[in-house]
Amino acid sequence: MKEFVRNCRLCKEPMKSSPFMMCPTCLKDSEQVRNFIQKNPQVSLAEISRYTNVPFEKVEGMVFLGHNRKVELESELY
Repeated sequence: MKEFVRNCRLCKEPMKSSPFMMCPTCLKDSEQVRNFIQKNPQVSLAEISRYTNVPFEKVEGMVFLGHNRKVELESELY
């Protein structure tokens, strides 16, 4: 039987089938970003990227996918 492969929703890399929509690396990065935002809710996306060592493009992708409320928080500020 052929193994089912799909792409990670965040980095678009092929990954083995799993109950998650993201690859293990992106899941770890997402958790790291989420924890940082919970402790520092008023930081910019650039600061999130710098302090978590997660690439800026990936942080933007997380926002786009709705993995955190950063967009809502920033829109309330402006």
